[in-house]
Amino acid sequence: MDRRFFLRCMSLSTVWLANFPRLVVEAKALHTETARVYKHWAWARFDREASSAELMRQFAQMRAAGIQAVLLGGGDRRIYAHAREQGLEVHAWLWALCRNDQDLADNHPEWHAVSRTGDSTLAKPPYVDYYRFLCPSRDAVQEYLAGIVADLAGNEELAGVHLDYIRYPDIILPSGLWEKYGLVQDEELPPFDFCYCEVCRQKFQEVEGVDPLALSDPAAHAAWRQYRCDSVTRLVNRLADIVHRSAKQITAAVFPTPAIARKLVRQDWPSWNLDAVMPMIYHNFYEQNVGWIQQAVGEGVAALPPDRPLYAGLYLPALQDEEEYEQAVAGALVEGASGVSLFGGVRDIPRR
Repeated sequence: MDRRFFLRCMSLSTVWLANFPRLVVEAKALHTETARVYKHWAWARFDREASSAELMRQFAQMRAAGIQAVLLGGGDRRIYAHAREQGLEVHAWLWALCRNDQDLADNHPEWHAVSRTGDSTLAKPPYVDYYRFLCPSRDAVQEYLAGIVADLAGNEELAGVHLDYIRYPDIILPSGLWEKYGLVQDEELPPFDFCYCEVCRQKFQEVEGVDPLALSDPAAHAAWRQYRCDSVTRLVNRLADIVHRSAKQITAAVFPTPAIARKLVRQDWPSWNLDAVMPMIYHNFYEQNVGWIQQAVGEGVAALPPDRPLYAGLYLPALQDEEEYEQAVAGALVEGASGVSLFGGVRDIPRR
C-alpha cells in the first residue's frame, strides 16, 4: 500500500472510528437491553526530540480520529503529559521478555532463553537480531521486570502499563511469514523451541521427574507445554499485582486467539489477571481474510471472564480499502469486542 493511498484510507477511518461504533450500538440495541460503550486504542511511538507543538498536533489528530487511549512506547514525562493534555488516556507500552539490552547482555547473559539445540537468544537470536528473549522461569528475571513495572506504575502521568512480548519466541511463525524467513514450520523445530535453560530443566524435572531434553517428542508432551504457559502466567500475574497496588490498569498485547497463543508462543492469556487484553488479530500474517477477525474475537471473548474487555488489535497496512476497514471494525464489535486497537501508521491520521 503506497503512502498516498494509505493516507486516503486513514482519512476515511477517522470518520469510522468516530461514528461507526454508534451505528453498531444502535444495531445491537435491537437485540439487547443495554447498549455498549466502546473504547478505541492505538499503539504508537513518538520521537523524544520532537517539539512540543508537533507532539500536541499529532496527539490532537489521534483524539479527533476517535482514539481515546494510547499505548506509548519509548515515552517520557513530557510526551505523556502532552498526550493527556489532548484528552488521551496514556499507558506505557513495555517490551517485557524481549529485551535487546546491552547491559543485560554484558552483565546477565545467563538470563536469556535457551533453545532445544542449546543456543541462547543472546548468542543466536531466532528470526531477527533483536529477538533476545529472557527466561520467565528465572527469579532474577521476574525481579528485574517487577522493578521496571513498579516504576512505571508509580508514574502519575500514566493510567496503566501495557505488556508486549510477554511470551516465548515464536516456536512456529504465523504461516504468512514463512516465505519471508525462508522457513516451512509445519512442526516444532528444535532451533525455535524455548526454553531449555538449566533453570527450566531443573524446575520441570522436580515436578515431573524428567528432563525436558530427554523427552522423545517435546511437542506432544502436555505437561511440558503447560509448564511454559504457567511460567509466563505466573510472571504476568505477579506484574498485575504490582500495577494494581498502584491503582493503575494493566493490559497486554497477545496472539490472536487462545489456541494460537498457546501453540505458537505459550501464552495462556485467558488465565492472566489483566484489566483488558488486546489480541493482535493481524489476519494477513495467518493468510486469512478480513472476516477471520470476527471469528478470532469470538473465540477470545468466549474464553475470557465476562467482565474482562477484549480490544481487537487491527493491522492497518493490511486493510486495503474503506470496505475492509469497516468490515474489520464491525466484525470485532458485533462479536463482543469492547473496541479496537490500531497498529501501523496511526500518527499519519489527518484531521477531519
